[in-house]
Amino acid sequence: MARRSKSKTLTVLEGKLGVIRREVLKVLRALKREIAKREEALASLKAEYAKGEQLLRGEVKREPQRIRRRTGRSRRINWEQVFKSLPARFSLKALGKHPVAGRRPKSHLYAIVSRWKKEGILSKDSGGGYRKAGSPARAKRKARRAKPVAAKKPAVAQTETPSA
Repeated sequence: MARRSKSKTLTVLEGKLGVIRREVLKVLRALKREIAKREEALASLKAEYAKGEQLLRGEVKREPQRIRRRTGRSRRINWEQVFKSLPARFSLKALGKHPVAGRRPKSHLYAIVSRWKKEGILSKDSGGGYRKAGSPARAKRKARRAKPVAAKKPAVAQTETPSA
């Protein structure tokens, strides 16, 4: 019977040990990550505990609170400028992406578009969306001219009646 060489036996053994070694390294890395997570959580719990102890002892100095100013209502939007900044054809989506008008709710934008349509400066586009028909100032002038002016009635001449 032929003897196996020691080098062949060692290489086969090292190959099997290599696979085992890699698996053990994977497990060790996972454990190390888990330990780091738990230590981080433990550190935050310790800090919270220390704050609680200080609070009980009355050692905590209150930090001055930041003064928050309420802005209240959002600023008025100049819709004429918004209209001028829009392209000749646009969609409600494009109006929603406008830097100023986009902050308003979609329902408000629908109302504005509806108003523009009533003013005659905007019309539905065949491709879906809207098309500019003119500038807001022109439409307002046209709207003013369109109203019929009532003719004044001639003044009725009153005859003087002699006093008795």
